Amino acid sequence: MQNRIWAFLFCLCAFASCRTSRMHYPPDKKFSPTSLREDVEVLRGVLESHHPGLYWYQSRDEWNRNLQGVYQELNDSLTELGLRKKLRQLTSSIRCGHTTIQSSRSIQKQNDTATLQALFPLSVKCWEDTMMVLGNLDIKDSVLNRGVQILSINGRSAKQIIDTLSEYISGDGFNRTHPDQILSGWGSFGNYYRLYLDTSSQIMFNYLDRQGLEQSVIRSLYIPKKDAAVRQPQPALSRKEKKVQSLERIRSLQIDTANRQALMRLNSFGENGKLRRFFRKGFQLLEQNQVADLIIDVRNNGGGRVGNSTSFSRYISKRPFKVADSLYSIRRHSKYGKHIQHNWAIQALMPFLTKKRKDGLYHFGYFERHRFSPKKKNHFDGRTYILTSGYSFSATTLFINAVKGQPGITVIGEETGGGAYGNSAWEIPTVVLPNTRIRLKIPLFRMVMDKNLPNNGRGIFPDVEVNATPESIRLNYDNKMRVTQSLIQAARRKGS
Repeated sequence: MQNRIWAFLFCLCAFASCRTSRMHYPPDKKFSPTSLREDVEVLRGVLESHHPGLYWYQSRDEWNRNLQGVYQELNDSLTELGLRKKLRQLTSSIRCGHTTIQSSRSIQKQNDTATLQALFPLSVKCWEDTMMVLGNLDIKDSVLNRGVQILSINGRSAKQIIDTLSEYISGDGFNRTHPDQILSGWGSFGNYYRLYLDTSSQIMFNYLDRQGLEQSVIRSLYIPKKDAAVRQPQPALSRKEKKVQSLERIRSLQIDTANRQALMRLNSFGENGKLRRFFRKGFQLLEQNQVADLIIDVRNNGGGRVGNSTSFSRYISKRPFKVADSLYSIRRHSKYGKHIQHNWAIQALMPFLTKKRKDGLYHFGYFERHRFSPKKKNHFDGRTYILTSGYSFSATTLFINAVKGQPGITVIGEETGGGAYGNSAWEIPTVVLPNTRIRLKIPLFRMVMDKNLPNNGRGIFPDVEVNATPESIRLNYDNKMRVTQSLIQAARRKGS
């Protein structure tokens, strides 16, 4: 029954996608204060009518103060980007990682092209008040290379920059590992820095040299066509080879038969990885090779389909588990339906999926009641080590929550970006604001994974906490993997 319902929903949304309206305008187009207020009013109405966790981590008074602060700043005309900055700060105050502000499709297409023209030169790793270089687009730069600690950029300290940019990132509760992770890695930091903080073409970096002395250097934005080194042309891949590469970026399995050890990387629980088949064949191989120790790397897994996450959990969990103690929406119908993409399809399915209870809420009873049993065939019974980070989010936290604390299962790494108590998610339609066409992603269901946990706005904490260190970045080794291997060897010595 559930599969038929979701298939029906998919067909409805696929048909509805052909009806999406398009509107194009230049990035520097300014909108009048009246138009801006109309957009904010629609955003306010949708959030207050439908967001099930709007007051989960803030009071109604706090929300109203933040909202009034935005209204008071709409006395002059603004571009879409100008309004988007204000709305990003507003929605991040909700502390819901699934509530996000995105540019209009028109501006997104133009920005995708413009971004290729000039790039922030560095990739950095951010945590707390520390910022270190991971890589440099300019391979000729002998100063700002991997492991160099950045103290300030154009006069702003690393802490000031991290704290300021974090205000534009939506995350679950009061977690800090998630925004730090979002800012780390190729492209992310540079995009946030240039979009929300500083558009200068000349950048002064204050850094610590190898002797621990503070130095400064000025660099320009990196222009690919001008600055790129001459590279040897790569042989064209066949269609099949491209498909294999694409799937391996989503999931992979490496088995060390000599040591009876395996590494499974899952970078998504989404729909494009043929995951059910991968799980089935992967765990069959683990059984055939009598693997004793399995490392599951979900550090880069931002979530995806709950069905995929649940299916995977059944291969690992040693006992029956529920996805959620409660899962509900606060209303079915909306007077803002014309602004919500595919709203008619969502409304058509809600009566099949939910039932109104005495509390006045619309509960998704199947997941509140159903317990999923461990797989009988090819279930993994060896020692399991799960690697986490601040990017472990959404459906990934469902997997970790289902198996954490069971015998032989050890979670290693950092606090997850996804909330431990629960989150607002599940069905996440797009709201298009009428004038600027800015897009708002809003979750319609509130899910409590484990009602016995404290609702303190934190993620799932690992059993063994391991963070990046200046040394691990400088010497380019995987600190979490190194600790995991030590734990595997210790467990084997103990068991021998």
